Amino acid sequence: MNFLFVAGYVYLHMGKILFYIVYPLIWLLAWLPLPILYLFSDINYFILRYLVRYRKNVVEQNFLRSYPNLSAKERLRLENRYFRFLCDYAVETISLLHISEKEMKKRFRFTNIEVLLGLGEQNRNITAVFGHYCNWEWVSSLPLWVDGKITISTLYKPLSNKLFDQFFLKLRSRFGTRCIPKNNTLRAMLTMQKEDRPYVLAFIADQTPTRNNLHFWTQFLNQETPFLTGWETLVMKLDNALVYLNLKRVKRGYYTATFEIMEMDTRQCSEFELTERYVRRLEQTLEQDPSFWLWSHRRWKHKREEQTS
Repeated sequence: MNFLFVAGYVYLHMGKILFYIVYPLIWLLAWLPLPILYLFSDINYFILRYLVRYRKNVVEQNFLRSYPNLSAKERLRLENRYFRFLCDYAVETISLLHISEKEMKKRFRFTNIEVLLGLGEQNRNITAVFGHYCNWEWVSSLPLWVDGKITISTLYKPLSNKLFDQFFLKLRSRFGTRCIPKNNTLRAMLTMQKEDRPYVLAFIADQTPTRNNLHFWTQFLNQETPFLTGWETLVMKLDNALVYLNLKRVKRGYYTATFEIMEMDTRQCSEFELTERYVRRLEQTLEQDPSFWLWSHRRWKHKREEQTS
């Protein structure tokens, strides 16, 4: 009986137990400078790639279907680069706990912040779209560049584990980004519109829709692919200016982000037009170096016949 009680307790509280084991280690690691953290990344690469073989089949199939014209050797090179980047992304995200504002601005640079500030001076609210490319978590450092003149906000999906959810919220809001639960998007945007300063709402728009939201399909990386469209509906309803955020990896631990105005008069666009334009621009971004995208995600788990009316 006692054994069953303990087993049941551990099962129900495993999330908490795991958090209290993992969090102190992460907190201590985050104090290390990034050059040291990259040594851990190198070690983790071999563990993840060759021992754990993390989502090996998913990554292989995603690359094969997306780049069928590449040789097996070329695809293997991309796969290896991807896993190295994934391990770098992990330690870079951990570093958000303690990294200084000065170092953050040096490592993640917004090249043309005047575009954003110019829209703000026109009192335009802005929706910024980008993908799971390069270190998307470091985009949360944008408030360091706008000097309080624009509210920076982003959507997030709350985690079932409340402790880990609070941890990631702490990371993403550390420099002043306002994190909005995805189910509260419209209400939050309407509230921000009533404030004294314009806002940016950032969407990572390449996520896989749920089965009930397969409304838009297009060719993406040689495959029929569904994309989220809710962000487009909100943009048009609120007549926000739409910008694309193009991320580039300059070298290990250093990135640039460039704003590109996609549409100023979003209310006049036809249904799915903005989503299609986003997809085409994202493809161009991936052409820079495909290995910095999130290939271990089951992006093509849905088939066209699943689309609902």
